[in-house]
Amino acid sequence: MGPVNIKAYVGAFGTPSEQVCIREEAKKELKAGDVEVRMRLTPVNPSDLIPIYGRYAHRVTLPLVPGYEGVGVVERIGAGVGRAVIGKRVLPLRGGGTWQSLVHAPAALAVPVPENVSDETAAQMYINPVTAYVLLTEKLKIFSGGVLVINAANSVMGRLLIQLASRMNIRVVGLVRRKAVINELMQLGAEKIIAAGEGEEERRLTEGMQGEKAEAAVDMIGGEAGTALARTVKPDKTLLALGLLSGKPLDWPYITETLGVKGAMFHLRHWNASVSDARFQQVFQTLFQMVESGQIVVPHARHTYPLVQVRQALQDYESERFSGGGKIMLARP
Repeated sequence: MGPVNIKAYVGAFGTPSEQVCIREEAKKELKAGDVEVRMRLTPVNPSDLIPIYGRYAHRVTLPLVPGYEGVGVVERIGAGVGRAVIGKRVLPLRGGGTWQSLVHAPAALAVPVPENVSDETAAQMYINPVTAYVLLTEKLKIFSGGVLVINAANSVMGRLLIQLASRMNIRVVGLVRRKAVINELMQLGAEKIIAAGEGEEERRLTEGMQGEKAEAAVDMIGGEAGTALARTVKPDKTLLALGLLSGKPLDWPYITETLGVKGAMFHLRHWNASVSDARFQQVFQTLFQMVESGQIVVPHARHTYPLVQVRQALQDYESERFSGGGKIMLARP
């Protein structure tokens, strides 16, 4: 392809499929301590789209290249980086946006990918697996046999929480919209999966939990669905909010003051800033070992588009053309 970088470019806030376009630019100079990675595969995540919509406009600088995770091969190294990494597959994290053909990232944070882990799996090993692992091992600290309640249990994050929690003997009660997914989630290790339509969450949870209270909850929806989770949590225990799929905020004063539940938003970037490079790498090593041993499984890609077809990929994502699980991926141009 020559000395050209192909990238998804966002110059204004709005609907992703309308705002993202493809641009080409010359290769940039590589900083000392960085690696240049030619991307192979990168997923489309909800967290990638939030900045494009402008929901974090106060801390997002335009123009931007979206994308927080993905996998590629090291092609060039900056000063001070050992040559042994050239040609190796890595996750180029916490550098430039990953929706481009060439990504520059700090070598110390480029995560090596084991040989027997596929590109499809490796590309998804950051946002959801690391978040789920940190929640269960560091933030929630649920005792063996304790109950964790989650909504959006059929999401990628929900499935990872179920799998990881079951390995830790944490009993997961999950909320979903469709009964059809209940058996599959139970096979992943959930103790109970409850199907509830919008507005039915509290009643269904009350019936399903039969008076038992949870040690913690993870909310990915917000609004009444999140509040319903909070009502199942023991006073002085924790509800962590990861997302806002409903677009409606949680009633934090009611949750914390009336119910007496501890509540907070979890942001992976805050955890990143709090840990050493060695700890960051260690978490990935642990997760890759779990993948290799079959303890956790990440979803297969629903469909893969060349990067230059990013607008079509986003249109299909927004229309939920490929609903029902699995990721939409962007591949090399």
